[in-house]
Amino acid sequence: MATPRRITHLLQDAAHHAYMDSVKTRMFVLGLSSGSTLTLFCVSILVMMFSYDPASGGIHEICGWPYPLFRSSFLLCLCGLLYGGTLFAWRRCKVDYRSALDVSPFVTYDTVLAYAYACFIAVFSAFLVYALLLMAPGALGADVSAFRDALPALAFLAPALFLAWPADRAPLSLAASPGAVAARRGLVFDLLLPVLAGPFRRATFARTFVADVLCSMPKIFADMQYATCALGAWLVDPAGDTLRAAPATCGPGLAYARVAVLLQVGPFLIRLGQSARAFRDDPAGRRKNAANAAKYLLAVALVAASVLKKGSPGDAFYARAWLALALASTLCNFLWDVFMDWGLGRGRPKKFPAPFYAVAVGTNFAARLGWAVYVSPDQTLVAQHVILLLGVVEVARRFQWALIRVEHEHVKLHPGEDDAGLRFSQHTP
Repeated sequence: MATPRRITHLLQDAAHHAYMDSVKTRMFVLGLSSGSTLTLFCVSILVMMFSYDPASGGIHEICGWPYPLFRSSFLLCLCGLLYGGTLFAWRRCKVDYRSALDVSPFVTYDTVLAYAYACFIAVFSAFLVYALLLMAPGALGADVSAFRDALPALAFLAPALFLAWPADRAPLSLAASPGAVAARRGLVFDLLLPVLAGPFRRATFARTFVADVLCSMPKIFADMQYATCALGAWLVDPAGDTLRAAPATCGPGLAYARVAVLLQVGPFLIRLGQSARAFRDDPAGRRKNAANAAKYLLAVALVAASVLKKGSPGDAFYARAWLALALASTLCNFLWDVFMDWGLGRGRPKKFPAPFYAVAVGTNFAARLGWAVYVSPDQTLVAQHVILLLGVVEVARRFQWALIRVEHEHVKLHPGEDDAGLRFSQHTP
């Protein structure tokens, strides 16, 4: 007859096996969804690049008016996928990102990855159906142009719709994510909105971190402006051909151009304001904050020179000024990333494998080479499909930067502590 102690051990073993089985199932689902999302993303990018060639046939239309709508959606989904992967890496290496970023306990990698997967499936489905209808317009035996033209709009709205979804389990998600609603609400109200206040709110690490991430998304903001303008015109006249006429109606006006430049330079102005606020609030760090403010002034001047050099009487002068600012800003940003944001070269404790830091420095430098072109709104050096590739590279570079940036903050928050009390458990994935 089993003793009470033996029964207790059997129950504990059964609970442990059940828990490990649920963990393995969750890891399998996350791996499957993340891998399939990344694969579909690569396929979508290749199709969008091939469509830029006039010899591509029917899909050549993708690089016209629908291009910014699809591009912004794909890049936003990529941000979600990389954010979830970054959270997993922090958790795996026991980096206390919750204290550093002051985020809700519900913000976990499985929640973010489930959202990114569901959102991308919706975007990719709209993109695939649109491409198929372009290649075989008569396959359904009827005029489907109105339905086809609505698909880019659906893809553009998908990230916002999934972000505002009122249930924990988003449509198309492979598994439920407890606390997903609270996590999405926290990301918007606790992280994003306070950043927009700029110098009028205290410059905490979390706010400056989010503002730095926004500095890598100028083309996404420009695409969102274009898409919003096109959808607004379509809502006013849904029976008309307003979506296809978007390139002619959304862009030529002076007001539209001013808003576009403001969106391009806005994140840098926010960081400039945060640096000025930190200069006032932190007397001991004034030299560092003044240098940081100068770095963002260079970025603002770079965007301004890009706007002025196109079609102006002194375009040759502004082109040379843009090149000089691009070189100076790129070098300053790279050095700041490595020595200030990452704290490398100081012999500090490290949470990630040692080779990762050397790889990160090299890839950061390589990715920074296209950064000036990417953030310049009126550049004419490369075509739009190359801008798409630069956008993918810049987003990936930013999340690589985020990995080490938060790890460095963790080391400062927990000096001399190895794990900072972090452990994997059933309730803290």
